[in-house]
Amino acid sequence: MIRNSLSRLMTCRKGNMAIILAIGLLPIITTIGLGVDVARAYAVKSRMSAALDAAALAVGSSSGTDAQLSAVAQKFFDANYPTGALGAHPSVAVKVTGDVISASAVAEVDTVFMKVVGLNDVPVHADSTVNRQIAGLELAMVLDNTGSMTTNNNIQAVRDAANQLTDILFGTATVHPYLKIALVPYSAAVNVGSVAPSLITTGDTYAPNDLLGWKGCVVERAGANGVGDTSAATAPWTRYKWLPAVDNNYDATKSSTVLANPSNGNASTGPNLGCPTAITPLTNVKATLTPAINAMEAWSRGGTLSDVGMAWGLRVLSPEPPFTEGLPWGTPKWSKAVILMTDGDNQFYKLTSTTGGNKVNSAVNSDYGAYGRLDELGRIGTTNATTAKTTINTRLTSVCNAMKAKNIIVYTVTFTSGINQATKDIYKACATDASKYFDSPSQDELKSAFRAIATSLSNLRVSQ
Repeated sequence: MIRNSLSRLMTCRKGNMAIILAIGLLPIITTIGLGVDVARAYAVKSRMSAALDAAALAVGSSSGTDAQLSAVAQKFFDANYPTGALGAHPSVAVKVTGDVISASAVAEVDTVFMKVVGLNDVPVHADSTVNRQIAGLELAMVLDNTGSMTTNNNIQAVRDAANQLTDILFGTATVHPYLKIALVPYSAAVNVGSVAPSLITTGDTYAPNDLLGWKGCVVERAGANGVGDTSAATAPWTRYKWLPAVDNNYDATKSSTVLANPSNGNASTGPNLGCPTAITPLTNVKATLTPAINAMEAWSRGGTLSDVGMAWGLRVLSPEPPFTEGLPWGTPKWSKAVILMTDGDNQFYKLTSTTGGNKVNSAVNSDYGAYGRLDELGRIGTTNATTAKTTINTRLTSVCNAMKAKNIIVYTVTFTSGINQATKDIYKACATDASKYFDSPSQDELKSAFRAIATSLSNLRVSQ
């Protein structure tokens, strides 16, 4: 009886396909699951490696105790790999031996499917070795300070990005032997700061008690000198002075009107309306640079003239007057670089509606700016705003090409989502190569772009 029952069980075919299919699917599902977990581990390793390289570069440009350098590495690693990203919480270790910086990171990646075979996590490692290069850098940050930067407090995002780049490049140093940075804020004009009196013509003098007091912006010169790296001895500048008019309604007999208030936007008034924060010449002292960055304000009126901003970027890097802090061209083991950032198109602006005490001025073609009004001084050669825009863009391209011809490394950044493709193309062509152009629609992307530029500018190389 028992033997017959066993025989029937062994020869029964009912349900066999389901059992066979289930048995066959098990290794397939397991394999797919293992692949998913392995892919997650590789994604963590890849991102962790990139963050580690950047952290090692930051350490390499810093000085201090082992504990201080480890703190620099952790801070910069966290900026590029926030803890918990992709489900991992990496730890970082740094060792400095002479000019060699060795960094490593390790993390445990929780598994999903491997748990069925008893593996609850996968260890992931990353290593980076950086060799110091004894090389110097002179950098000019040419940053848009126009009125549109008040939108969403974008001017603060620019301050944050510039400070972040400064922190990375200076590392723990307060005075850096191989780094000098200049700040060139621009709007409708550029404030040349301390060198201003030496640039103007003899007949354009001013006194401290002049009620049309001068903040330091200048009207650019005519012809090739307009954006050229030539001195005041070759062709002097003239003092920026926006006289009272219906579109800039102030009382020139009252000293309280001398300096415009940027917080008033298009309702601001005064002879220095549209004149931004002064240039900070090349300096290796962090305490000089940081307050200047934090002092930047968004200045309305006049337009956006990045060609003028970039021309002064060239001039602060040049060893020739009016700024002489730059090393001679071709100084061994030193590089020169510039970052040009904008949040909009180049343009001449004209007030289009009554704002505060300012009204539309039908007698002029534009606001006042670095080329005067359009075209009262003959600086642009047209009274048409569209034609003038083309001229400004052409001049910007000319300055970019002049910089690249002098082996200045050019980085460009377009910021906010409102910039059209034509402007993006101009800035991309301005950069040394496509990898040095950054389109940053958001504030976070702007900061990410400046971090990437800081890494690129570090005087180091990743050796493995």
